[in-house]
Amino acid sequence: MMDMFRRAAADFVRHRFLHGTCFLTVSLSVFIVSAFGLFLVNAGELMDAWQQGVRITAYLKSDISGQQALALAGELEQKPEVASVSHVSGKEGLEWLKEQIGGQTDLLADLSENPLPDALEIRPEQGLTGADAFDALAKSVSARAEVADVEYGRNWLHRFYGVYNLFRMTAAVMAVLVIVAIMFIGANTFRLILYSRQEEIEITRIIGADETFVKYPLYLESILLGLCGAVAGLGLLYAAFLSVIPRVSPGGLLPVFQIRFLSLGWILMILMASMFVGWVGCWFTVRRFLRI
Repeated sequence: MMDMFRRAAADFVRHRFLHGTCFLTVSLSVFIVSAFGLFLVNAGELMDAWQQGVRITAYLKSDISGQQALALAGELEQKPEVASVSHVSGKEGLEWLKEQIGGQTDLLADLSENPLPDALEIRPEQGLTGADAFDALAKSVSARAEVADVEYGRNWLHRFYGVYNLFRMTAAVMAVLVIVAIMFIGANTFRLILYSRQEEIEITRIIGADETFVKYPLYLESILLGLCGAVAGLGLLYAAFLSVIPRVSPGGLLPVFQIRFLSLGWILMILMASMFVGWVGCWFTVRRFLRI
C-alpha cells in the first residue's frame, strides 16, 4: 500500500503540468456547479420562508352576514391544506387601511359608506408548496357561493417559481456538462501519462507483473485529484460567499431567513461525486489502454 502511495506521489511530481491542468479544471468545475447548488439551496429556503407569509384573501359578497362568514370560515378550516382562517369585517379592513396610509386619511374622509366587503384571511399549511398547490386551494375557495373574489398574489407566485425552476434546469444541465468535462479532461490526462510510461508498462508485461502494478497508482491519483480539486473549488466558493454575503443578505425583507453556505451533507456529496467522476474517467482510459 505504501509503495502505491509513493509511486502515485512520484507520478504527481513527474507529470506536474498535466496534473496541475487537471486540478485547475476540476476546481473551477466544482466551483461553478457548487455555486449553482448554493443558489438553489438558498432559493428553496427563501421560498419556504416567503410561503409562510402567503395569505389567501377571500372577499365575500355584500349580502353575506357575519354568522354566514364565520360558518364558512369554520368549513374552510376543515380543509387539510388550511392552517387557519380569520374573519376580517369591512370595518376592520377600513381601519387597517387608515393605519397603512397614515397621515393621508383625508383621502377617505369623503366616503359616504365603507366600500370594503367582509373578507376571510386564509393561512395555508406550511407543507403546502408550489404555485399549482396554491392555485388549487384558491380555486376551491373561489368556487364557494359566498365568495365574490380571491386574491393571493398569483402572478408573483408564478414568476418566482418560474425563475426558480429555470435555475434548477440550468443547474442540472451545467452539472451534466461539467461531469462530462471532468471525465474527458481526466481521461486525456491519464492517457498522456500512460503513453509516457508505455515502455515501463511493456517491461512489466514481459516479466509477467500484474497489471494492478500500473492501474492502482493511477486510480489513486485520479481519486486524489478529484478530492483536492473539489476541496479547492469549495474553498474558493466559501471565500466568495464570505465576501459577497454581507451585501446581499435579505434580512430587511425576510427577517426569519438567513443565507447559508452548503450543508455538511452537500459538501460530502460534492467531494464524493468529484472523486467518483475522476476515478471513472481514469478507469475507462486505463481499461482501454491496457487492451492495446
